[in-house]
Amino acid sequence: MLHKRNKILLLFFLITTHAFAQDSLSVLFLGNSYTSYNNLPALVKNLSSAASKSLFTDSYTPGGYTIYGHLTDPISLNKIRTGRWDYIIIQEQSQLPTIDYYRYNEMYPSLAEIKDTISLYNPCAKIITYMTWGRRYGGQQCDQSATNCSPNFADFNQMQDSLTNAYLQISNLLHVQCAPVGAVWQNVLNDTSLVLHISDNSHPNLDGSYIAACAIFSSIWKQPSFGLASVSGLSVDRAHYYQQMSDFTVFNGIHNWNLNINKPLANFSAIVAGDSASFNNLTTFEVSDSLAYYWNFGDSSISREINPTHTYLNPGSYTVTLIASHCSASDTIQKNIDILPKEIQLNNYTIFPNPTANQILINWNDHEQRNIEIINTCGQKVKIFKNVLSNTPLNLSNLPNGIYFIKIYENQNIITKKVIISH
Repeated sequence: MLHKRNKILLLFFLITTHAFAQDSLSVLFLGNSYTSYNNLPALVKNLSSAASKSLFTDSYTPGGYTIYGHLTDPISLNKIRTGRWDYIIIQEQSQLPTIDYYRYNEMYPSLAEIKDTISLYNPCAKIITYMTWGRRYGGQQCDQSATNCSPNFADFNQMQDSLTNAYLQISNLLHVQCAPVGAVWQNVLNDTSLVLHISDNSHPNLDGSYIAACAIFSSIWKQPSFGLASVSGLSVDRAHYYQQMSDFTVFNGIHNWNLNINKPLANFSAIVAGDSASFNNLTTFEVSDSLAYYWNFGDSSISREINPTHTYLNPGSYTVTLIASHCSASDTIQKNIDILPKEIQLNNYTIFPNPTANQILINWNDHEQRNIEIINTCGQKVKIFKNVLSNTPLNLSNLPNGIYFIKIYENQNIITKKVIISH
């Protein structure tokens, strides 16, 4: 009945590459009645429990509150100061972002200032802006004196576009994440004839709040909500539809909503010279000097430097691990490097005849077997001889005239000799 877009079922399980490893988070909700209606924090908590996650929540949501109101309210500030929050979800008053005067003179500077306050008292807390939704029929939004007004929006979609633009702008400007609740509403309303507002055409009914919970769940846990058993009194089919639409918007839409902006993305390159490797840290993060690094070089040696150099005692293939972390968020990457045996020239190996037309004999002073390779001047292996004893004839008759290099593998060393073939 509800499904008109089969494509919303695709690609949901490809977005967990950079998922947080945590199973427990603390979240503070700062908003107003759009957050308190239907107890949105509890809905998010129930979805988290259904995903076997532990979520501690607190909230402060006086009716009609703005971000500026929270910035100047001792209760809001005390909750920011005293909590060890993983996330603080902040919702602006529903009309204000659509009115240019308030968007640029109140919403943006207030959120910037409250971000500074959060960073001062709780540097590991991360902000998520809670994008709200438009009025059911659009219309013009004004302050109480009717001095500053929005455009006269023709419908929900036009007002929602304005809200989406406002939340995206401020989120990108301040390098914070955005929970695209209003954008999910828009996708649902354009896909169905369902009603998500209550009779005031502003606040959410249970369906609308459940959609908000799904989007916020995915924004904090970085995973889809589809299939979770918590349906909060809705029918299973309808709840799963909302989950699918939320996942489609959060993970497969035209915007990425800064989903992983609070998480480092580990990366590095390596330059190997002899038995040493120099590592260039290519990890990306919004504040690079706040990261901690842990290197494991694959030989039981570790480092916490940004760009370390390491010398290996033995040749071999090593798996190098880099973990980049910021507070509770971390990312891990592994790459393999090869430390080759040292190449040396030793006088106790003789090759004869040299030049040769057909075959050579290599003499060494013990009765141990060796592996031998014949390399042309392009670096290509043209002959390989396994388990060769000293003075064993090696047939080179099918090789063209030219200069070749003989590599003799002796334990951990490679002995290199030059031979000329002239038929």
